[in-house]
Amino acid sequence: MTIRFALAAIIVFLTASSVRAEECPNDIPEDSGVRRVQAKKWFSKGQTAASEGDDVAALKAYQCSLRFVPHGFTAFNIAQIAERIGDLEVAIASYSQYMLLVPDAKDAQEVGEKLNALKERLLKVRQKEREITAAPPVATEPPPAQGGANAAEGEGTGETATAPVAAETNSKPAESITEEKPAATNYRTAAWIVYGGAGVALVAGVVTNILARGKMDTCRTKYLQLQQSAAESACSDAKPLAYMSYGLIGAGAAAAVVGTILVLRPTPSSEVAMTPLPGGGLAFGWSGRY
Repeated sequence: MTIRFALAAIIVFLTASSVRAEECPNDIPEDSGVRRVQAKKWFSKGQTAASEGDDVAALKAYQCSLRFVPHGFTAFNIAQIAERIGDLEVAIASYSQYMLLVPDAKDAQEVGEKLNALKERLLKVRQKEREITAAPPVATEPPPAQGGANAAEGEGTGETATAPVAAETNSKPAESITEEKPAATNYRTAAWIVYGGAGVALVAGVVTNILARGKMDTCRTKYLQLQQSAAESACSDAKPLAYMSYGLIGAGAAAAVVGTILVLRPTPSSEVAMTPLPGGGLAFGWSGRY
């Protein structure tokens, strides 16, 4: 029994170690060659998981590969899997990143149309969520015992004793509806959160772009100094930073567009007015509660 217990413990330990080894590393090495090796390794894992029908594992593996080396086709694979499992936000961001990383792609028009369709689907999903959140509560009927007692009193006296209860019941849903109306504008808060994320992504994109430009300047300087190995190393280090900056800026721009759509979307409190101007013409105005 002791030997069996020891063997079982060893098997559990080895299994746990293998599972932990499959997790995506948190630290990204500075050496470009090591990053490329890791990116290829996790890209291969994503292909294997996708061929086995495990979309969740494939998505995680491709995302890990993209962390090491931002590559257009990796972003495209992520977008396709995210679209298949219904994660519209990840699909939109990954297709946008693919367009930035592969600006001369042959399927650029097709991907652009797919992006527009996914954005429309995302807006409809969010609109339905807001409608469900803003729906008034269902009015509850009075307890049967009270209704039976009131009905019995009505039969005994000839009076309609249930009328006050009905009036009270009918008044409660109206009050609830009035209280729930302001909830229709709750999605404005989501718009400002999206704006905040867009700002962070844009700032991070600008910073990484500046770092990439510094590496490229070093690359050019080393080439002029005939230090080819150092120049190639600097150029290799600049490329991932540049791709990352393009992806961050693209994601920030997409988030800004989504936030603007949420802010400008009409609500029950929106008002549109056209006012004639003294010198001729019309003035168009829009207002609403945020």
